[in-house]
Amino acid sequence: MQNKLERPDYPDLYDSANNASLTSQKEYTNIMKLYLWLTAISAFLTIYVKESKFAGIIATLFFLVILGLTIYQSVKRQDKIWYNGRAVAESVKTRTWRFIMRAEPYIDCDNIESVKQEFCNDLKEILKQNQSLGSYLLQKNISTKGNITDSMIEIRSYSLKDRLNYYISNRINEQRNWYLTKAKYNREQEKKWFYSIVAINFLIILLLLLEIGYDWYFLPTSGMIVLSSTILTWTQIKKFQELATSYSLTAHEIGLIKDESFKAISESTLSDFVKDSENAFSREHTQWIARKDTP
Repeated sequence: MQNKLERPDYPDLYDSANNASLTSQKEYTNIMKLYLWLTAISAFLTIYVKESKFAGIIATLFFLVILGLTIYQSVKRQDKIWYNGRAVAESVKTRTWRFIMRAEPYIDCDNIESVKQEFCNDLKEILKQNQSLGSYLLQKNISTKGNITDSMIEIRSYSLKDRLNYYISNRINEQRNWYLTKAKYNREQEKKWFYSIVAINFLIILLLLLEIGYDWYFLPTSGMIVLSSTILTWTQIKKFQELATSYSLTAHEIGLIKDESFKAISESTLSDFVKDSENAFSREHTQWIARKDTP
């Protein structure tokens, strides 16, 4: 067969939505980090306000910044842009894979132009359902490759066997490895922050015992309590444990789906195989969005 492309060149809409999502995710995460760190540092500073005016001034300034960050987050809602951008990007991606695999609803036919039109109509519908994202799909991030790229047409022209092998290698294996990597990362992060909270709580107990036994009243006990709460808040925001479990289960599900690839021996069975695979990917992503939207 012809030399295989490493991955399809996704439509412009995918690139724009993906960029909007990644940019907003980074901004949201950085602001939350700053918010939590300023809160923890301010808690330590307030302990020494009576002894140091400088500490009081700095703490006041920090709390003003915290107030500003709270208002900014409430107005900008980068988290919504992050989730909506990812939803659009993943929807476009799964539509692209269905198109290049000639899977339902883009089954093989004599008139390729009608299939192209149906694909473009689906992208329009995705964009229509996410109109709030429109202003964040910056023109500078849009190339001239269009929404049906040359690589998409090229891969679509592969034989059934080559398309199946390409799909397994560049979609199923890639997705499974991604979920396995993310599951491992979230497990490691969950353990790291759990041990941090345990260590800080032991220190808080020690400080409290010193206050009780020796009447030491200027220990940073309250600051350590706030720090412990800050770390707990961060782990709840990131959902490390929940994501580790979910990603592990999805990786195993994808492995089971891959084992069904031997059934794809015709255009119709390949279409069913791709449909089942993409539904599994979409289901996990939909659940992820739902978790993120849960207060």
